[in-house]
Amino acid sequence: MQTHDFFTRLVALNCLGPNMQASLKDAGCITAYECNSCGEEYDDDFDAKNCCRPQEIYRCSVCREKHDDEEDAISCHPGAGVNGQPMQCPICLATAEDFEQAANCCLPLHPTMTAWGRTRTAEMVAAGTPWPEAMAANAHH
Repeated sequence: MQTHDFFTRLVALNCLGPNMQASLKDAGCITAYECNSCGEEYDDDFDAKNCCRPQEIYRCSVCREKHDDEEDAISCHPGAGVNGQPMQCPICLATAEDFEQAANCCLPLHPTMTAWGRTRTAEMVAAGTPWPEAMAANAHH
């Protein structure tokens, strides 16, 4: 019995099996990653994501207005101070364009608060009053 025939047949059988078939990675194409900003190509997606750093912008934490300078964003609503409330519904936390829209999201379901009470609540929150205090002050209006 010749041993080289055994190896020849084994190699021939293995070439038909899944272990010797070309993988999708070697199927005739090269995967590269492109930076979204400048179009530079990279072999690694991490390098492509870190190629062009995004420009840093500043938004007021109260009204979310865009500012070029951090100090401008901080001083946008000075009355809000540390109690500056985000422009979102205090019940479902949905983002709103202004405090009146935030107050009119779920607060119409409040059993004792009227439309006038919601308007006053929105005005108080815009001036820097926290949502719970503004709602307590206008719960029966």
